[in-house]
Amino acid sequence: MTKLAGKVAVITGGNSGIGLATAQLFKENGAIVITNARNEQRLAETKEQFPNLFADIIQADVSKAEEISAFFKAIGDKYQKIDALFLNAGLGVPAPLDQVTEEQFDYEFDVNVKGVFFSVQKALPYLKEGASVILNTSIVNQKGMPGFSVYSATKAAVRSFARTLSAELVGRGIRVNAVSPGPIETPFFSKTGMSEEQINEVAQGILQGIPLGRFGKAKEVANYVLFLASDDSSFMVGTEVEVDGGMATL
Repeated sequence: MTKLAGKVAVITGGNSGIGLATAQLFKENGAIVITNARNEQRLAETKEQFPNLFADIIQADVSKAEEISAFFKAIGDKYQKIDALFLNAGLGVPAPLDQVTEEQFDYEFDVNVKGVFFSVQKALPYLKEGASVILNTSIVNQKGMPGFSVYSATKAAVRSFARTLSAELVGRGIRVNAVSPGPIETPFFSKTGMSEEQINEVAQGILQGIPLGRFGKAKEVANYVLFLASDDSSFMVGTEVEVDGGMATL
């Protein structure tokens, strides 16, 4: 398969979960794949774990605009273009309303919202006509889930970006779309600080709301990201593709 043959593809958060599955699929389809690592330790780990997957791994914390700018400048200086941009990096820290701290609120918005907006802005000089931008949102942008008020709000903002940035960039021949995963088997919950018992309890509760009766796999989301990145989706812009086992609609 060579749907992205010779194309330069940038994925933020490409070293785990959906980002990693997408990076592997992009490379299988002929892309030159580049990702970031948020600090020196993660950079070293990613290079060791995936020595042949990425053409470049560049240190950049997507919560910091100056590091985002340096990340895309380094890519632009070397490759002169970006054909596919998958803004996947994100996080969520579940907490009841009365336990959310200002620090937590700011950090989630810095990564999930500011990181996405300024990534598109800083990548723009290298996004040429025909480029595809894919934003990773979530079905929580349209469902009320207790404990996820801040995370849901960040993902609603990202869904809005898929529309507004499309309106700004469609005249340049740049398409922006969003992929909206439901519950997927990724390290997401293990990064929240919850105990294994808490994770299992939350997982069982979520499972009951999935019509297909199972969690999705990262590869199943990656398949749609590939579709949106390729010419197969050339007549799609500003859309949100839900990959959620029917959770948001049934």
